[in-house]
Amino acid sequence: MGKITNRYWVLEGTHKDPNDKDTIDHSTEKQYGPYADETKATEMAKSLIQRNIDDFYHRAWVITKH
Repeated sequence: MGKITNRYWVLEGTHKDPNDKDTIDHSTEKQYGPYADETKATEMAKSLIQRNIDDFYHRAWVITKH
C-alpha cells in the first residue's frame, strides 16, 4: 500500500465574509501549488495577504489535497 502524501495548495481571492473561506467569489479565485511542505505554502499565503493588505475582503488560505 502506498504512502498517502498531503499536497498543500494556496487558495486566494475575494470573499463575502473574509473569515470564511467558503464564501470566496469563484470568479476571483486563484490557486498556487502544489507544495509538499506546509511551511512553504504558509509563506506564500502570507505573502499574498500582505500584497493585498488594503483589500479587507481578500484572503489567502492553505488547503490540503491528497
